[in-house]
Amino acid sequence: MFLNIKQIVDFLKIRIKSINAPLLSYLMNQASFYIKHGKFKSAYNYLWVLATTQEDGAGIFEPIYRMNPDWAPYPGRIELEVSNKCCLRCPKCEHTYWKEKPRNMSLKEVKHILKQFPTLKAVSLTGIGHGFENPEYLKIIKYIKDKEIFTQFYDPFLLINEKLAREIVKLSVDKVIMSIDAATPETYKKLQVGSDFDTVVRNVTRMIEFKNEMNSLFPDMCFQFIVQKPNVEEMPKFIELVDEITKDDPSRFRTVQFIRLIPFKENRYLEPKISTQIYKKTVKKAKELGRFRLTFCNIPDTAKKNPISECTSWRVPFITVEGDYYPCCSLTEQNVRYLVRKQVRWNLFKDDFRDIWYSKEFRKFIWTIKNGGIPPICNTYIDCAIFETFGPLKSK
Repeated sequence: MFLNIKQIVDFLKIRIKSINAPLLSYLMNQASFYIKHGKFKSAYNYLWVLATTQEDGAGIFEPIYRMNPDWAPYPGRIELEVSNKCCLRCPKCEHTYWKEKPRNMSLKEVKHILKQFPTLKAVSLTGIGHGFENPEYLKIIKYIKDKEIFTQFYDPFLLINEKLAREIVKLSVDKVIMSIDAATPETYKKLQVGSDFDTVVRNVTRMIEFKNEMNSLFPDMCFQFIVQKPNVEEMPKFIELVDEITKDDPSRFRTVQFIRLIPFKENRYLEPKISTQIYKKTVKKAKELGRFRLTFCNIPDTAKKNPISECTSWRVPFITVEGDYYPCCSLTEQNVRYLVRKQVRWNLFKDDFRDIWYSKEFRKFIWTIKNGGIPPICNTYIDCAIFETFGPLKSK
């Protein structure tokens, strides 16, 4: 069934409502920073991300793409995994249990991929790995930023020393999401094995010091908290931790993502129970401290997944470190990559993404989703964390 005008308006009201007046003022101030420094393309790409992407903004065109997937333009944003190496052994993460061959993506390979996206406006450096274990990671970031493309990356902040922190601020990386799954050293030690709580807190505060020193509003500092059984009660306290860490941040606005653990065989013992009470306490604490923007994925326990017909994740290609193209980042998770790979059809080291995007096979794939069907790659081995796909892990 096609969305009607009322449904589109209702969707936009919800998305726009999430961007309140203080947040809007903050975001416009961030964009004006680029304009003041003559980086008009950076300002445009920053605003494009805020307006059009569902991942980091209002997603104003999402209802249109759901009405007719063929109306979705050629991707202007991609997700790129440039390393699958990681020195940590976090019990939540599939990396701790898998047997994938360690690999880094070279700068030359990154350039080859980016050439396939001539209208590229945003790159998210993400995936199952620790970016700074790739010796060319900083060069890759610089190459992307030199093109004034919106650039963000996820990092546990263990390896971001003083020199790297200074360079990241100097490059005006648009957004850095710190992955930290605890509000106390004791819990952190259990959940991010191989890291050190005091070190990562010191590293992120040092980056904020450099922002002040260089009179920079970038990077936007965001924080990701994977909710697990040992840390669920620390959710409100985590808000206090972020408030303390960012007290001197010139940008001031704080974004925190709370994401329920994605379970699989080896980590299922960490699966949390997230009550409405703990959710409300967390929201209340954020309101008390002010200038927080919270996002929640499958939280609290009463949260329901959306029907797959609402999925437009295929708009943002995910490219693995091996060059494989996945239509959704969720396919890299739950420790089944070696199985999902059997259904992966394309590799961007061998294929041109333009041929993929306009192919009959890909058109069939996205229309299957639009019509409420579930393509085999979406439910043969995994259960989607956001959309209802009736995957094999759902009832286990």
